Amino acid sequence: MTLTMYQADRNFVTPSNDASLYSALADDVNGILNRGNKLSVSVNGLIATVQTGQALIQGRLIEVVTPDSVSLPQNSNGKICVTVDLTKTNDVIGSAGNPDYSVKVNQVYITTVIGDVTQGDLNNGGLVYQMPIASFVSATTSATVTTIKSTFSDTGWVSMQLGNGATTNGGTGYAEYRVKNNLMMISFYNINCKDASNGNQIVVIPQSLQPVGDKNRYYGISNMNINSGYAFPATGVVQSQGHGAVLYALWDYGTYPNLTGATGTVIYPIN
Repeated sequence: MTLTMYQADRNFVTPSNDASLYSALADDVNGILNRGNKLSVSVNGLIATVQTGQALIQGRLIEVVTPDSVSLPQNSNGKICVTVDLTKTNDVIGSAGNPDYSVKVNQVYITTVIGDVTQGDLNNGGLVYQMPIASFVSATTSATVTTIKSTFSDTGWVSMQLGNGATTNGGTGYAEYRVKNNLMMISFYNINCKDASNGNQIVVIPQSLQPVGDKNRYYGISNMNINSGYAFPATGVVQSQGHGAVLYALWDYGTYPNLTGATGTVIYPIN
């Protein structure tokens, strides 16, 4: 028979069948779910500990039930990953259908990766997929870790630090960010940057949420005058990691001399 339907009476549904379906329903996206401690990572010396939480990787639901630890190599930098490894064999205890039956799952584990991660398509013949959850930089006896934001995490709207010297025009303005589905969303309204650094710095972006790469990102924003209702065009510049930490503006200084009502929304992927 060349045609089958897995969700059919008396048919078998394998883990790979389930994974293919769940991955498609999630748009083939991988990430940490908003469960438990969201696989947060802490470090003590050269031991990194991954806290409880769940992740969806290639349609497979993975859970860290109790905190799990991994040793970091000395004098290195790399990533801490949740690895799905289908080359491994799970251990079966007891007999299927009996109360003593259980499975020790060896096909998922926490590992460190130096260099490129392996991300095979597990639903199309791939065998290994490594999902980074943190990066690390280690010395001889210590290390620092930085969380890599997850696709499925949702921070909700969080107030942002304004650029040095910028104000909300007496509280009428605001600046917030939200991380959802691997996207960084920044929304700001009526920010007075006249006395900010360089007269154009709007907000400070946390390092882990800055764009990755060597190029800054450019967006259309406005200089809003809430008294007149007019808005004048400007360009918002989001600095990438290693090139600064702010969202600032550029504009035609002949049109208006000062940025007194910076307003706009910018969205970009963070990984």
